[in-house]
Amino acid sequence: MSEYLLEFQDVYYSYPMATTPTLQGLSLRLPKQQKTALIGQNGCGKSTMLAIADGLAQPDRGKVILDNIPLAFNRAALRRWRQRVGLVFQDPEQQLVAPTVAADISYGLCNQGLPTAEVAAKVMKTLTDFNLEALAMSPLQHLSLGQKKRVSIAGVMALHPELLLLDEPTAYLDSVQTRNLLVELEAIAQRGTTLLIATHDLDFVYQWADWILVMEQGRLITEGETLAVFDRLQFMPEFELGMPLLWQMWSPLAAKMPKVPAPRSIDEFNSYLQSILSNISLTPEV
Repeated sequence: MSEYLLEFQDVYYSYPMATTPTLQGLSLRLPKQQKTALIGQNGCGKSTMLAIADGLAQPDRGKVILDNIPLAFNRAALRRWRQRVGLVFQDPEQQLVAPTVAADISYGLCNQGLPTAEVAAKVMKTLTDFNLEALAMSPLQHLSLGQKKRVSIAGVMALHPELLLLDEPTAYLDSVQTRNLLVELEAIAQRGTTLLIATHDLDFVYQWADWILVMEQGRLITEGETLAVFDRLQFMPEFELGMPLLWQMWSPLAAKMPKVPAPRSIDEFNSYLQSILSNISLTPEV
C-alpha cells in the first residue's frame, strides 16, 4: 500500500489565451493522513493545482492519481472522485448555496441521494462536530466571515472525504478566527482526513503543517518536513515570500540550544524563554 494519497505526474495546464502554461510539468506526492501546506508566490499555480486535484479542471497532459486510481473526466468517475476529495474555496460566498446553515450542510448529502433520515443524522453530527448547533437555522447572510468559512468546511466534511483541500483558509480572518480554524483543522486531522492547504500565511504554515510543498512557476522546487524546508528556503533566492516570524526569532538561538526542538508556537517559544531566564543568575550592581 502506498504511503501517498494523491500524486501529480508531469502535469501541464494552460488557461485559454495564456502564452505559457500555469502548470509546467508539476510532479508531487501528498503523504497520507498528514497536514500538508502548499506555498509559493501569486501565480505559481497553487489554486490551479487544487482545482485539478478536485476534478474541476482537466490537465492538458500528465496524470493525477488518487490512491492508485487515475483521475478520469466522465460523470460517474468524477462523482466517485469528489466523494473522496473535498475542496473549500478561499471565498465562502462561492461555496454557500442554501438559505440556512443546516440546509447548506445538507446540500451535498441530498445530492448523494441518501435517505432523509440519514441526511438528518449526518447534518446533526456535523453541526455538533463544528460547534454550529446554535447557528443551525441562521440565515447565511447574517454570519460573520469566520462563521461562513466554518460552515463551508463543515459542508464539505459532512461528505467524509479522505482528502480535504483548502485554498487560502486564513484569508481575511483575524487572529481569534485563525486560532479557531487551527483547532477545527486539528480535529479534522485527528479523525484521519488528509489535509492540503494552499496559503501565503507562512506563520500559519510553520505552526500547523507536518509537510510542505513549495511551488514556483508551475513546478515543485522543494518539499519535506516543515523545519527542514524552512531551513532550506533561506538559501533559495527565488523564494521571495519571506520567512515565518517565529522561525526568525528562534534561528539566532538555535545554535546555542542544539538539543532543544524548535518551538512551533508562541506558547512554546515563551516557555523556552522563561526557562532560559530562570537559569540566569543576576548579580546586583554594587
